[in-house]
Parts: sequence; C-alpha cells; structure tokens
Amino acid sequence: MNKYFRWIRQNLNNIYRFLITSMTIILITLLFPNVGNFKYEYQKGKPWMHETLIAPFDFAILKTASEISQEKDSILKKFYPFFKMDTAVVVNVTNKFKSDFDKKWSKFKNSDSYKKENHSNQTTNEQFNRLKEYLVLNLNKIYEFGITDFQNEQKDLGFKRPEFINKSVNNLNEVVSIKYIYTPKSAYQYISNQLKKDFPTAAYQGFIQDLNIDSYLQPNLFYAATMSEQVKTSMLSMVSISKGIVESGTRIVLVGDIIDDHTFVVLESLKKDYENILGSSQNHYLIVIGQCMLIISCIVLLFLYLRNFRKQILHDNKKLLFILLFVLLYVALTTLVLKFPKINIYIIPFALITIVVRTLMDSRTALFVFIITVLLTGFLAPNGFEFVFLQLSAGIMAIYSLPRLERRGQLVLTGIITFITYSIVYFAFALTQETNIADIKWVNFMFFAINCLFITFSYSLIYIFEKLFGFLSDVTLIELSNQNHPLLRQLLLHSPGTFQHCLQVANLAEAAINKIGGNPLLVRTGALYHDIGKMKHPAYFIENQLTNSNPHDKLEFDKSAQIITDHVKYGVKIAKKHKLPQLIIDFIETHHGAGKVQYFYTSFKNKYPDKEIDEEKFTYPGPDPFTKETAVLMMADSVEASSRSLKEKTPETIRNLIDKIIDKQIAENRFQNADITFKNINQVKEIFTNALINVYHARIEYPKENK
Repeated sequence: MNKYFRWIRQNLNNIYRFLITSMTIILITLLFPNVGNFKYEYQKGKPWMHETLIAPFDFAILKTASEISQEKDSILKKFYPFFKMDTAVVVNVTNKFKSDFDKKWSKFKNSDSYKKENHSNQTTNEQFNRLKEYLVLNLNKIYEFGITDFQNEQKDLGFKRPEFINKSVNNLNEVVSIKYIYTPKSAYQYISNQLKKDFPTAAYQGFIQDLNIDSYLQPNLFYAATMSEQVKTSMLSMVSISKGIVESGTRIVLVGDIIDDHTFVVLESLKKDYENILGSSQNHYLIVIGQCMLIISCIVLLFLYLRNFRKQILHDNKKLLFILLFVLLYVALTTLVLKFPKINIYIIPFALITIVVRTLMDSRTALFVFIITVLLTGFLAPNGFEFVFLQLSAGIMAIYSLPRLERRGQLVLTGIITFITYSIVYFAFALTQETNIADIKWVNFMFFAINCLFITFSYSLIYIFEKLFGFLSDVTLIELSNQNHPLLRQLLLHSPGTFQHCLQVANLAEAAINKIGGNPLLVRTGALYHDIGKMKHPAYFIENQLTNSNPHDKLEFDKSAQIITDHVKYGVKIAKKHKLPQLIIDFIETHHGAGKVQYFYTSFKNKYPDKEIDEEKFTYPGPDPFTKETAVLMMADSVEASSRSLKEKTPETIRNLIDKIIDKQIAENRFQNADITFKNINQVKEIFTNALINVYHARIEYPKENK
C-alpha cells in the first residue's frame, strides 16, 4: 500500500495531466453533434471530383433559407393583426356621459349666455333632448367603428401600423381598413367638427367645450397578441421546407459536372438526410467513436508539438490547463453559435486565440494551438474547407501584424488587418461559387466586422488570463520596467550606484538578446530588478561607496562574503513581498548562479592557507541560469561590474576582460542548463565588447580660453 501511494506521489503531475487531457477529450466529444459526416466534399461553381453520385434513398429537396424567407414574407403580407373590441367600454362611457351631461346642462340653462337666447321652457327641453341624443348617437357610432391607440399598441405589434386589421366583436371577425378605425384624436376631431356644423352658436359651443368630450373617447379596440401570434404561427407553419422529391436510384451528378445552384441544393438536401440517418441509426455509437478518435488525433498532435518544442509548457500544469481550456472554450462557443441559425459562425473571433496565446506564450505555440482549434471546429462548421481556409488566413495575419503587444492601439490595427483579410478571402470564395455578385451574402461582412471588434477587447482578456494562470505578458513587463515603479524608486533612493549598474546591465543584456534571439523586454526587466537585494546593506557594495572608506576592511572575509551572497536571498524576499512575477525572481536568483564570491574566497585562502574553508559561506545560493535570458544577464552583470575596475580602458583590455570572465563561467559550467550555444556566446561577447568600447571611448579635451 505504501508503495502504491509513493508511486502516486511521484507521478502526481503526470496523473494530473492525464486527467485534464481526458476530461477535455470527453467534453469536446460530448459537444460534437451526434450525426454522421457526409463523405463527399463539394463547392458551388466547382466540378464534382468524385464518382457519379446516385441517390441512395428517397429524399426531399430542401428549399434554401432565402426561398423560405421569401415565402414567409409573402404570407405575412396577407396577415392582419387581430384587435378585440371591449363592448363594455361604450356602455360605461355612455352612462357616465349622460349623468355628466344632465348636471352640466342644469348649470348651462341658468347661465347668462343661454338666457340671451330667450328660449321658452319647451324649447329648452327640446334643445336638451336634441343635443343629448345627438351626442350619445355620435358616441355610439364612433365606438361601433372602434377606437384604438396605435402608438401604445405599437410596442406589442412589433411592426409598422397595418393597413388592415381583423376586428373581433363578440367572437365575430371582420377585416376592416384602418381608415374606418378611429384614434382618440381623430374621434375628437370628427365629433368636434360635427358639433360646430350643427350647433354653431357661441352659447352651445361654450357648453360643448365645457363638456370635455375628449374625456369620453377611450380606446375600445385592443391588440389581441395571443390570437394574432397563434394565427400567424399557423399561417407560417403552412410553408413547406421542401420543393420536391428525389427518388432512390436517380442520378444526381456526374464526374466533372459543374455544381450549379440546383445541384448544390440537391446535394445539401442529401447531405442533411444522410447525416441524420447515420446519427439516428443503431450504429450511431460508431460515429461517436470516430469523432473521439479524430479529437484524440488533434490533441496528440498538440502534445507532440509541446513535447518536441515547448517542454516547459508541457510540464507546467497551469499553462497546459490554459491551452486545453482555450481549445474547449472555442469548441463550446462554436457549438452554441450553430444552434442559432440567424447568427453566423464567422462572428466568433478565432484570431483572438493567436493574440492571447502569442502575448502570454510565443508565436509558434499560438499558431499551433490556433491550427488545432480550427481543425476541431472545422468538423462542426457548415462549409468546412472554406471555414478552415478563412480562419487560417486571418489567424496568420493576426500573428504577423502583432509581433509584440505593447500598446492597446496595436489591437485596433490588428482588428482592421484581420477584417480586411476575412473580407478579401471570403469575397474570393464567393466569386468562385456565385454566378452573380448580387447573390453574395453581404451580411457576412457585418459578422466579420463584429468578429474583429471583439479582437480589440482582448487587452482585458489577456489581463484576466494573466492573473488566473500566472502568466507574464509584455504588457506587464512594460509596466514593471517603468523606472517610476515603486520598487525601482526605492532602489534609486537607497542604492543609486546599484541603480545605475542595473541600467547598464539592462542595456547590455537587451542588446545581446536582440542579437541572439529571445525576449528583450523580459531580460531588460529582469536586469533592472536583479540587484534589489543590495538595498539591505548598500554601503557594502563598491558602486554605492562615495568615499575611500570600505566597511569590509573591518570584517573577516567570510563575514563579508556572507553579506555579499545575502543580497540574492534578500532580493528574492523583497521581490515576493512586492509580488513580482516568478520569471523576474528567476533573474534575481540566477544572476550569480552557484558561483563563488571570488575576491573574498581568494583573499581568505591567501591569508589562511592551512585553514579548512567552509565553501558554503563563499558560495551564492543559486541556481545557475536555466534560460537564454538569465544566462545573458549573468554575463552582462559580471562584465559590467568588472569593466569598472579596469585601470586602462582600451578596446584590447575590454575585449580580454570579457573573454576572461565569460570563458571562466563556461569552464565552471554555469550555462549547462540554459538553451544557449557557443555561437550565441561569441555573439554576446562581440555585442558587449562594442558596447563597452563605446561607453569608455576617449573624449576630446576642450581647450582653455586664452585671457
């Protein structure tokens, strides 16, 4: 049992990688549709490159999306929305009007304006009955036609005001023109005009105005949303999705025949039925096995690339998890988008993969992860070849246009370049498939634009992934290399000489990495922070000593060595306190490697030749450099520090010094763990030599002015 648990502990990382890989494969397989794949590839406008195709079974010829859309539009033109009349409105309004009319007439007949008419009581009663009946009759007439407020109903209608409506009164429907339907405003205008014509005298007009007739004109026709939608759905359901049948044994296309519009539709119909039949057959589990094998093949290709070219990523669980999750995310996103026919698959920003992975890792890994993702999603895309070709073109251009992300404005340029690439390649495909430019699906260009708009938001996405998975992007390196960073400001304040030394080392290391290849921004940032541990005892380092007094003169050699070596440990402690990334801490730990403090070590041996030396006290904690960047920094640090002690700074002495220091580091095997070659080291020597010669070149002595 103990042996079993010990084996698990020893292989824990391998078990973890196996589990996350297996889960990724299983989840992608579940996301794939449970349908078979049509075994023929074809494109509209291209010749049929396979054997003569005979219909294997009876199948319906499906209408195109545009044909179905046209038929639906034609049917909708004959659809009139339903408005239901509320018969209780007119009863309530009429009763209220009669009651209000009686009260207001009592006041009106006693008014001075009416008394001037000198009507008898009989005439007054006649006028009362006549006006009241007149108004009630007109109100009933208006309500019989119907009053509706189209502005309020517009929200429910969801389309422009119709020319005709279905008026439903007591479950009896009648199609009427909206010219015969009143709105509250038009009803008031109608009755107001009638009253002015039939009761023109000022007294009656004043009374009519006092009646506020508009308050009795309320809508009694209301949009019947449920009934309208039911009828509309019923009408649209009558649209057939097919337009004929191809019987089994019918020849569909000959070898070499150009696939025209009709043949393309027939092939698409056969493909859909063929895939559905395979998916619903009893052997559909074979389809799942096949899909799983294809997915495993793609993942194996990815792992082979990582094993041969990026072992550090393969052995980094967080980075591997990030890559697998990114692939899974895009497969899931593609599956989701394909469930919505109105949304085109080209709205998904696949080029974003190259930008994010390139920024957080490197260009080659970004391209390979992108290719694997596109291949997997290509199995889902409606037109696989066109989809893969488009995405590869856009992704490669995205990588080319963004060699290094340093400013947010670069993403806008990348988005524009990606959109242009999508547009040109898609337009070229469309020209080969459509006989008429008008038939090109121009709406896809809108999806390309939205796709590229998403790319401009990748800056925030990079930040999120960087924090979640512990990456170090160029954007963060730029922020850290800013000399106004709080930690660098502290270094300048407490150890100004060390700060200047770090700047010189950064310049040397960056120039060398630019020549031999690597990440110049990373090595520059690492160089700026590599000696921050000297802030603990700045006076014990010669670059910070302003006088000839050296505090080491009062210490034993082993104590002095201890102070010198401790600046590495203290530097790591400060870096972790300020939450610097591990990649920057690596430069602090490795810039002296596991070498010795040679000056104090030699001095101790010379003073105490017979005394046994505790070499650990004179040795830096290490480790030795394990990347090209950390190796270059070690060389730059040693060369820059030693060059200051040269009494005679000539090209010859500088070259000899550089050769001596770096050759000694090689002899001590300081670079055996770093991916740097002898050719690289010779190039670094040449860069350092030229740089230091330029720094220490002779100056012109300015003549003194004769007095």
